[in-house]
Amino acid sequence: MSIPDSVEINEGETSLIVPAVHSSGGPGKRIGKVFFNSQMAFNRDVSVMLLRARPVQSALDAMSGTGARAVRWGREIGGGMKVTANDRTPEAVEYISANIALNRLEESCQASHDDLRSLLARRAYDYIDIDPFGSPVPFIPAAMQAVKRHGVLGITATDTAPLAGAHPRKCLRRYDAMSVRSPFGHETGLRILIGHLIKEAAKEDRGARCLLSFYADHYFRTYLQMEEGGAAADAALGKLGYIEYDKTTGKTTVSMEPISHRSAGPLWLGPLHDSEILKDMNADETLAAAARCKKYLKLWREEVDIPFFYENDELSSLLHMSPPRMDRLLEQIGASGNVSRTHFSPTAFKTDLEFNDVLAIYRDIAGEVSGHH
Repeated sequence: MSIPDSVEINEGETSLIVPAVHSSGGPGKRIGKVFFNSQMAFNRDVSVMLLRARPVQSALDAMSGTGARAVRWGREIGGGMKVTANDRTPEAVEYISANIALNRLEESCQASHDDLRSLLARRAYDYIDIDPFGSPVPFIPAAMQAVKRHGVLGITATDTAPLAGAHPRKCLRRYDAMSVRSPFGHETGLRILIGHLIKEAAKEDRGARCLLSFYADHYFRTYLQMEEGGAAADAALGKLGYIEYDKTTGKTTVSMEPISHRSAGPLWLGPLHDSEILKDMNADETLAAAARCKKYLKLWREEVDIPFFYENDELSSLLHMSPPRMDRLLEQIGASGNVSRTHFSPTAFKTDLEFNDVLAIYRDIAGEVSGHH
């Protein structure tokens, strides 16, 4: 099936027909009627790695566009999984059907042309992937009702600015949470998104735990496994809280209740990753962005999984010193506590040491440096 103004590309092990003119970075402007962003290959790779590690019987790619994600699952995961690729634009469904045919996936993949909410009212799935243009909020209640017992939701949010503190009022309207600007705004944003999902799950008497949650490029992404029952819902709600960042001292306080009007939250304070699933995930050479997948998998596996991180530059300017080298810093902090790099920023680290202990280590390093002169 040939579609005018389209090209054939390869992503991972899959051949895809996509619009000749398409996005290749950033949240992108919608180009044409069918959206495809080649930069999201990494995001699609991660979903392939995760579903290989945690196979499911039925999966829905809820806003499929060209069908790239769904067709890659069908082609690169296998194992008898039935995939539905849904989009409400007729032009998108044409691409989806063409890509299913191109990869000979008629047995395992089905194109669907439906309004997402009415589809979710009729059918339930083990895995539902929602990767919208902007905020996923309008589709969450329907997804929470349609994901099967102990099923998994994969959710992307590209409205990072409201979530990370640039538009706090919009964040409050959308996510019922306050966002605040801080050096770790992207982590705050991701945790506000997860907190919102936990609150929505609780309305259905469901809890949830994070299998994997991250920030990359221009979006937040989380994979949540449902846990059934009121007790699970209450336990998950018990992991919501607030964070306050003091610009003058650089100190961060995590609490269960807001400390002042400058507190960000409610947001998720539990783990972002499940170490078991990360162990089972494998970044092999067949992936589209294999090198990047390897790099991130290593960062996620090694990341100290506690809320919030320190920016090296931020702490240095607070103490009026030049930033120490990251490896030296990690070594010094590692001598007294747990420390790791973080996937949120190449110049940041996570540690379970108290703030004052971190500052003391910085001063020691500064002393060593000035002692050499």
